[in-house]
Amino acid sequence: MLSFTLVEKSEARIHIIHSLADDRIPFCPYFIIPYVLWYFFLIGTIVYFALFCSSKKEYYQYIGTLAVGMTLFILVSYVYPNGQNLRPDLSGESGVFVSAVRYLYKIDTPTNIFPSIHVFNSVASCIALFQNERCRKNRLFTAAQTVLTVSIVLATMFLKQHCVSDVMTALILNILCYQLFYRVIPARQEKLAEIFTRKEILTVPNLLSFIRLGLAVLFLGICERHGMRGNRPVLTMIIMAAAATDFLDGRIARAFHQVSKIGRILDPLADKAMQAVMLACLMSRYPLVKLVLILFAVKETYMLVMGWKVMMETEATGEAQWHGKLNTAVSYVVVMVLTAGVRLPYSTANVLIGACAVCMAMSFAMYASEFRQILERKNGLMGPKIRRNSDGRDWI
Repeated sequence: MLSFTLVEKSEARIHIIHSLADDRIPFCPYFIIPYVLWYFFLIGTIVYFALFCSSKKEYYQYIGTLAVGMTLFILVSYVYPNGQNLRPDLSGESGVFVSAVRYLYKIDTPTNIFPSIHVFNSVASCIALFQNERCRKNRLFTAAQTVLTVSIVLATMFLKQHCVSDVMTALILNILCYQLFYRVIPARQEKLAEIFTRKEILTVPNLLSFIRLGLAVLFLGICERHGMRGNRPVLTMIIMAAAATDFLDGRIARAFHQVSKIGRILDPLADKAMQAVMLACLMSRYPLVKLVLILFAVKETYMLVMGWKVMMETEATGEAQWHGKLNTAVSYVVVMVLTAGVRLPYSTANVLIGACAVCMAMSFAMYASEFRQILERKNGLMGPKIRRNSDGRDWI
């Protein structure tokens, strides 16, 4: 709530979210009833799982879902200030429900609406209650809470509080969180318990990776809220700080024996987040960056899927290779040069961007080959001759 309040009060350029479907949905003040019931529904569900549910697993699944969804909402609101202009003029209207909607409009601004946290939390509560055996056995309660959830989702649109895009994005986020907390984590609980321990997480290299993630959010937030012009020195300093943390975390981890499995996940995640936001912020000025960003998205999606598969099915570790480090270094240098304020000719800038794309494509191809070889060895399709790390494990 503190973060949301600060984001709401800060000045920024607002991106208006609108679609043709929003214009076709009529305004209906009666939906203020399920909209207000959302507060009681959410609080009641939290109280039930906190105090009256005997399963700690179900409690953590529900609270974890809410935490992830609302944290992502705050981050999106900061890096992508958004709003809508769908609210009707109620000055000539009367009635209890219209007055209630008018009061809602007064206390709740039409900004920072994407994705709809109203929709996300209500659907997350509905799923959690349905997963609970005690609640699921009561068919009347299950039917009632399902109807209420659907009504809340519709209310966000019929009251012109949210756009269709807000609702659809919230539902997609619900699906992802459900797969994570109710499917993936329970199925891999023992394996993940070995990775996510306090000793593995609380290390200096991991702290530096967390700092780099924060710098990525800060970089994107400054660009989206205030633009690059006038903020180039600050953005350049952020890039240099991120590069410094990237340089130090691996060396500290090896020098002080603080290499961890979570670090092997967190370090590349921070790198990719920083690279993604740097490229995204340059798109408006250099059109060629769009192609590089598409290549980046394809490469990282492939590596995320295959890296998870290799990590779960084999003993291979996730150490970065020289070509990956070269790709990261080139990306930092190119973006720093283009951000620092030096007015380069477009031909020169395109050459630098092209060099970044070539390094990225080379790294993509080499990582894909390494993933394929490791999986083939695991399935017995290749001979025993392999390269290993100092700890005896395969590298990827």
